[in-house]
Amino acid sequence: MPSTKNILLIALASLLSACAKLSYQPIPTIEQIDHQKGYRLRQALDRQQNQEDLFVVLTLSGGGSRAAALGYGVLEALAQQNIALNGRQSNLLEEIDLVYGISGGSVLAMYFALHGKDTIPQFLQRFLAHNFQDTLIEKVFSLANVARLTSPEFGRGDLLQEEFENSLFGEATFADLARRRGPFAVISATDMTQGIQIDFTQEFFDWLCVDLSALPIARAVAASSAVPLVFSPITLNNHGGQCGNPQQYSELLAKNTEEHSEQAKIRNDMLTQFQSYQESQKRPYLHLLDGGLTGNLGLRSMQTIVNLSGGNEKNLYMQLTKGRANRIVLINVNAQNQIDSDIDQSPAVPGFQDSLNAIINIPIDQSSADAIRQMRLIVDEWNQAEHRDQQGRKISLHFIELSLKDLADETLRHQVLNIPTSFALPGKDVNALRQAATELLKQSSDYQSLIEQLR
Repeated sequence: MPSTKNILLIALASLLSACAKLSYQPIPTIEQIDHQKGYRLRQALDRQQNQEDLFVVLTLSGGGSRAAALGYGVLEALAQQNIALNGRQSNLLEEIDLVYGISGGSVLAMYFALHGKDTIPQFLQRFLAHNFQDTLIEKVFSLANVARLTSPEFGRGDLLQEEFENSLFGEATFADLARRRGPFAVISATDMTQGIQIDFTQEFFDWLCVDLSALPIARAVAASSAVPLVFSPITLNNHGGQCGNPQQYSELLAKNTEEHSEQAKIRNDMLTQFQSYQESQKRPYLHLLDGGLTGNLGLRSMQTIVNLSGGNEKNLYMQLTKGRANRIVLINVNAQNQIDSDIDQSPAVPGFQDSLNAIINIPIDQSSADAIRQMRLIVDEWNQAEHRDQQGRKISLHFIELSLKDLADETLRHQVLNIPTSFALPGKDVNALRQAATELLKQSSDYQSLIEQLR
């Protein structure tokens, strides 16, 4: 029979083990940047096996399960859209080269990157048909998690990560994306101290001197989806300034010495922001929130590439396609909603919930509208300039905007615009959003024009 002393030692060991699990576990750091290693957008594009004339970028907005369902509906429709490329038959889903995801859109983006065409129907079965939110609420109020949630280094955001692991991603890390079956995915979160958008690529993590390959995908998705007040921020360690200068540093510095334009000022501001991460003695940790706070559309990340590549759309073209494609397609899936409100029917002072929604949604919606207008200007200027590829062919840029607010069917539009932002949807709402995706593609003249060219 074990002695009292042994029992106490076992109990102490168990307690210490439990405490260790409640403490933040740092991501491994790097001592020297290697531009040939890691989950890098630039290297992925350099090694792109798709040598076709077509380059497709998909951006998935935030909006919880509403955004994920609309994006899933778009993937379904693209999978059914047959096209002809250089004498071979394909479909648009399999031709997607790059996907950006924010918040709810990040969930689908990372799953699509991992599983490719098998995302249909797996994502519907494993996430959209599953009451993710109820399961999460049960975890928050479970007696088993009371002690964990009292730890200063463990919060509701960490429970969100665990549920993403249980439901979708398991223990997969960014290293597993080297064997991905889908496109390269970029998801984003917000640095709550600096208000800077953080992209989960090694190019950005070079500023932190942190090895992104070791980061669990579920933790990145949780950071991108960590709505303020609902979820606690996600913590990341920072080792910046201890591994040399990132490639972006020297490129930004070189461009800024060559010119003194407004674009140079923008790059200088970016450089100043990025350099703040290299003072890791002052900021050994970062705390991340929902990516939608700095841009609810993946278009923000595209604009960052424009700025880093010299503020020139032709440079962006070369960055993305290496001059190979003569047709670039950007499909922007915008799940922004517009819940009916009756507050203007009464002189009563709006309540806390209405005020909170306004504080969060108004700047996000305005930022999204500005991003769309800016992208349309870029597309118009590009197509008017008649740029040519290496073979002398005109390079066409197609911008396909799929927004719930643009649905022509009034009944369907009213239904989907009144779907709230959450991580649980009844089956009828999921199906309505899938139908909305199909209808938006059908009514898009830009999309229909593209399909005519690809038949």
